[in-house]
Amino acid sequence: MNRLLMLFYCMTSCLIPCLSQDKVPPLVLQQLLKKERPDTNDLRMLFNTGISYVDRPGIEPGDMDSAALCAAKVLKSAVSIGNKVWEGQSYLLFSKILREQNDIVRGKSYALKAEAVFKEHQQKELLADTYMELCDYYQPVDIESLNVKLKYYREAAVIYGELGLKLKQANALYRLGDYYSFLPDYNEAKKVLLQALPIFQELHVKELQGIYNLLGAICSQLGDSDNALKYGLMSLKTAQAVGDSTTQLCTIYNRLGMIYIRVEDVTKAMQSFRKAEEIALRLKDTPSMQILARNIGQAYQKMNKPAEALKILKEEERYYPPTSPEKKILMLESILNAYCLLGDFERGAPYAQQLEDMRHTMYPDDAYLEYVYTALVNYYLGIHQFNTAHQYAQVMLAVASKSGNLSFRAKSCSFLYRADSAMANYKEALEHFRLYKQANDSLFNIAKMQKIGYLQVEFETEQKDQALTLKERNIELLTKEAQEARFTRNVIIGGAGMLVALLLLGYNRYQLKLRSNRQLKQQQDEINRKNLSLHELIASQNKLLDEKEWLVKEIHHRVKNNLQIVMSLLNTQAAFLDDKDALNAIRESRYRMQAISLIHQKLYQSDNMARIDMRTYINELVVFLKDGFSDVSRIKFDLQIAPVRLDVSQSVPVGLILNEAITNAIKYAFTGNGTIIVSLQPADTGYLTLVIADNGKGFPEGEIPTQRGSMGMMLMHTLAEQLDGVLDIQSRNGVTITVSFRYEEKETFDKPVVLMERVADYA
Repeated sequence: MNRLLMLFYCMTSCLIPCLSQDKVPPLVLQQLLKKERPDTNDLRMLFNTGISYVDRPGIEPGDMDSAALCAAKVLKSAVSIGNKVWEGQSYLLFSKILREQNDIVRGKSYALKAEAVFKEHQQKELLADTYMELCDYYQPVDIESLNVKLKYYREAAVIYGELGLKLKQANALYRLGDYYSFLPDYNEAKKVLLQALPIFQELHVKELQGIYNLLGAICSQLGDSDNALKYGLMSLKTAQAVGDSTTQLCTIYNRLGMIYIRVEDVTKAMQSFRKAEEIALRLKDTPSMQILARNIGQAYQKMNKPAEALKILKEEERYYPPTSPEKKILMLESILNAYCLLGDFERGAPYAQQLEDMRHTMYPDDAYLEYVYTALVNYYLGIHQFNTAHQYAQVMLAVASKSGNLSFRAKSCSFLYRADSAMANYKEALEHFRLYKQANDSLFNIAKMQKIGYLQVEFETEQKDQALTLKERNIELLTKEAQEARFTRNVIIGGAGMLVALLLLGYNRYQLKLRSNRQLKQQQDEINRKNLSLHELIASQNKLLDEKEWLVKEIHHRVKNNLQIVMSLLNTQAAFLDDKDALNAIRESRYRMQAISLIHQKLYQSDNMARIDMRTYINELVVFLKDGFSDVSRIKFDLQIAPVRLDVSQSVPVGLILNEAITNAIKYAFTGNGTIIVSLQPADTGYLTLVIADNGKGFPEGEIPTQRGSMGMMLMHTLAEQLDGVLDIQSRNGVTITVSFRYEEKETFDKPVVLMERVADYA
């Protein structure tokens, strides 16, 4: 489980973004590629542009091709002028391109070529960059590959440190510490991460939640629960300060929950797990849901609630089934343990058999055997197969003795003691009980120290809160005493003499009035200052809102224009094609793009840039589709659209489904006159139903196409799933396509809105 979490940290986004390279405009790039003899500055621009294409977020089909053109030009120019350093840089760029294209063998060969060139010409920074590139060719699937990866990270970090490149050095150390945890060598991982942290802090890097989170995880593995809790809370505080709402925040809450489990604070652990679960559900993060299901199940088991644990685990098994052998082992182990706690060994038997089957395929030193054997021994003890339980417990003890895992050793001795006692091997049972008590006492002392550290952190926090409260009370007391002293002084002065009493009283009242006036004036000045600041803040906020609205409109406008350009390019390409299938494919692609383009056009033309008026949008989409086909006058369109506004995430799938269904009906449904009905109406509470029906010839009997029948059918099924809806296709007196999906906005629907005359004789 711990190694799985470490892998999860590695898969999350890097702590510090890579330094972005400037990319030259396309026209300048074309001129550089055509230039016969580019100079050093030209080569630098080509190289940086190639790097920017490789590192650009997302996947664009032409990115790698553009990067390859830059790399080829740099290589050709470097060879022609005999510049080995630039030749090495072209090799490095080729390596990055091929790695992105999953051509591992060729990519690695280019990286090794670059390494040789930079070593020969003593280009240290480029050599360190090459080491960082070579690290990506070694996956941490075995010790040999992991050691090579660590070697390259160490050498890169040393070189960056010698050259004073602090940000690159810190990034290399951060990754080095991450992968040390895969050995696992947690002491070395902690040491390296504590070298990287002050460098990031010196450079005023704000997004440090990742390194804090990793430090907390490693301290937890080392049994240092107080520091684990400290770094975990620092990670959460930093993430909240920088507004992090990504998967990394889910990981932070999950790690805090595991630390609270270790110090036996199950209530706070469950709170942290639930917050992590909310984030994972929002992001639809299946791997995190699988990890959290097991952790929540463990928390319920510690609370002696195996039924609740089993319910959570079974839901995860059904809706988020494991996708790797390791995750499957953890899921099976947790479910089987829950059944054992419930005493329901009959229902646990299939899970025990699956673990047995997986055990036969695992290597003897596989770390996940711990979970397999633990669950199986529990199960076999429960069904009174003591010989098998004893055999597996002996294997567990041998593994624990080799690895030095004290918790695993105590668990193994406990199992052996129970099995020996059941088989009347009392001498062996007594020895194993002694070993169990010895290991358990050590664990108790460790747990006690962890609990003390945890309590110390809580105590220090409470002390700070109490000190602050006490300080506030002292201020209130001093203020009260000062007021009482002032009153006493005034009474003494008033009684000093009857003759001057009126004068003193008048003078006192006068002073009080002046003081009150000054206070009132100060308060009024403060109010005026705050009002002025508030007006300025409101004006600034309104300006920012206007700018934001303009920018969003501009984005939608540019997206629509870009889609129109792509459609024009498809039309131009079609002019050079003779193949009928290719022309049909281009035309269908153009219709799909127009369906999306209309949405963005509506957004930037509308005051509401979050939702689309479906009546107007569907009407214009139908008009466009009618204009795209000849002989459409024989077909009538009956539009029954409710006054619905959908956001972009739902409008795009609805538009594409409409495009596919209407296009198919126009092309294939009719041999003569006909009618196509398009309906979008509310169904049950919170749901909408989209219907596209025709009274054409329909499908041949029994041949309604499935999801794999065609590109259009596959696309409609996929889009319906994206809407979290249900797609139904019927062929009776024509074809009826129905999509039912959830609708978020609360609106009142009076009656269907009919944009054209209904067809009375439609069956």
